[in-house]
Amino acid sequence: MGRQIIVGIVTSADEKGYFSNGLHQNAFYLKMLLDQLPNVTPLLLIPPNLPDGTRGPDSAEIFGNTAHNLDLFREKYHLDILLCVSVVFSNKYLNEFRKNGVKIAAVIYGNRYIIDQEVTAFGHLVHPEEGGINHASHSIIRENGSYDAVWLSPHFAWQKDYIKHRNQGDRAYVCPYIWSEKIHRLKYAEDPHYKNKSPEFQPGRENNRKIFTTEPSINVVKTNLFPYQATNLAYTLGATNLDMAYFFGGSKLAVQNPHTKAYFSNFPLARDKKCYFLQRHKFSYITSLAQVMFHHHFQNGLNYTLLEAADLKLPIVHNSEFMPELGYYYPGANLSIAAKQITKALNHEDSEDLKKYEDDCRKTVYKFHISNAENIRGYQTLLANLLNSDIEPELPQYIVDLEYKLDHSDGYISPLG
Repeated sequence: MGRQIIVGIVTSADEKGYFSNGLHQNAFYLKMLLDQLPNVTPLLLIPPNLPDGTRGPDSAEIFGNTAHNLDLFREKYHLDILLCVSVVFSNKYLNEFRKNGVKIAAVIYGNRYIIDQEVTAFGHLVHPEEGGINHASHSIIRENGSYDAVWLSPHFAWQKDYIKHRNQGDRAYVCPYIWSEKIHRLKYAEDPHYKNKSPEFQPGRENNRKIFTTEPSINVVKTNLFPYQATNLAYTLGATNLDMAYFFGGSKLAVQNPHTKAYFSNFPLARDKKCYFLQRHKFSYITSLAQVMFHHHFQNGLNYTLLEAADLKLPIVHNSEFMPELGYYYPGANLSIAAKQITKALNHEDSEDLKKYEDDCRKTVYKFHISNAENIRGYQTLLANLLNSDIEPELPQYIVDLEYKLDHSDGYISPLG
C-alpha cells in the first residue's frame, strides 16, 4: 500500500452506547489500531440516517475522534475501503460505493449462526404477561451485500463458511480479536468510588470474597444458569468464605419469570441469602461490589469483560479456551471443576504467587491488544487483501493454529475445548 489508503469504519454515533455494546467498541479499537499503520487513514463513520428515518448529523464526537456521516463519502469525499462493523446496509446502498471503486468488508463479531437458529425457532414468540417480545424476536436479516470479503472474530471461526455464504462474501477470513483499555479505564476515571484508590486487585479489600458474573442471559451462549449452579455447588461443598454472589444481567430472567425464580430459590445459595440478581451495570460499579469474576460461555469464548477483569488483575474463574493460562480455568461445562476453582479464587489474596498471576494477566491482555505487532500485521494484510485478493493475510499464530484444528475436526460445533 504505497499511497494513502482511506478506510471508513461504520459504527454508532452514540458515545454512551460504547460502554455497553462490544460491537461499537470493536469499531473504535479497529480505528485505533489502523491509526498505527503507515499510508492508512482510518475514519469513523456513522449511519446516514437516524432510527426514525431522518438524516443524521454530519458529524459526531466519539472519545475525542470526529465521526463523519457516511453519506458524505457517497456524495462528496473519496473512500478506498468501507468496513461495516455494527451497522447493516442494503445492497442498493452499498452499490453506490462500489461504482466508485470502494472495496467493502463485513466485519462479523456476533454469534451469527446461533442467533439465526434462535430467531428461526423463536423469532416471533411474544410474552403476553409482559407485553413485550423476547430477545430473539426479530426477523432474520438477509445481509445481501455481496461483500468483497467477510471478516469474523476467532471465536466464531467454526462458522466461517456459513457466514461467508450467509453474507454473500467473495472470501472470508478470521480476523484478530483486539482490545484496548481506553474505554474500560474511562469508566473508572469517571467513577467517584475509585477517586482515591486503584481499581486493580489488592489484598485485604472487603469485597475480595464476593463473586460476580456479567452474563446477560439474552441467548443460549451466555446465561446466569451455569454460574449460579457452579457457585451454589462451591458453597455447598465448603466454600463458607463466600460473602455474596451477584448475578448481573439476570434480574429479568430470575425475578420476572416465576418458573425460573422458583427454580433458583430452591438452592442453598438463595435460601441462605447469599445471592442477588441485578440488572446490567457498568463494570466499575460491578467491581465496587465484588472482586472475583465468574465467566461462563457456550461457543462464545472471547468477551471484553474477561480482558477488563484481566487488566485489573482480578481473580477470574472462566472456561474460555482462548486463554486457559489466565486465572482459574475450568474446561467446558464441568461443574465440579468450576466449583473447585471458585473456592480457590475466593482465597486468591492468600496465593503464594500473586506476581505470576499478574504477569499472566498482562500476557493475556497483550495477546489481544491493539499494540501487539501480530494483530497490527494481521489487519494490515487484511486491508491489502481487500485491495488485491492475490495477497494472503498474515494472521497471528493462534488463529493459524485454530483454523488448522478446525480443518482437521469432524465436530459439528467448535472442537476447541
